Amino acid sequence: MQEFLLAGLLGCVLIALCCLNIYELLRTIWNLLPKMTWPPRMRVLAVVGSIFIAHIINIWLFGATYYLLHYFELGTLTGPAIEHGKYSLDLVGCMYFSAVIYSTLGLGDISPEGALRMITGVEALTGFILIGWTVSFTYLAMQKFWELPHGKR
Repeated sequence: MQEFLLAGLLGCVLIALCCLNIYELLRTIWNLLPKMTWPPRMRVLAVVGSIFIAHIINIWLFGATYYLLHYFELGTLTGPAIEHGKYSLDLVGCMYFSAVIYSTLGLGDISPEGALRMITGVEALTGFILIGWTVSFTYLAMQKFWELPHGKR
């Protein structure tokens, strides 16, 4: 029970860090877009590229958390991919698992046990919400900065 309370608290910290990461990126890029001298479509590409970087940072945060929780024996990852030696419980394997969960892809080749189950649920929900947030932001940026041919709007 205590490990799940710890995982819940850690999940709240991870949610806060990920939301702050995305918020600060979106706020910064929105303030920079009007000042950029790039062509309008390049500004939109800057938005998309920045968003990818921010989501990758979030995936790394969760991946490092999986690795540390496994290291401190507060949970582990199991499944056919690990049992057959396709992935290990090193940092790279934890990053792969994190990317699958954050994107809500859920391949099923690796499964969490112990406190990692709580973190996995938190990551899936966080990724789902933040990906949606950044998609809507990209739409707003395209609406404002995507240049259409003259006379068409």
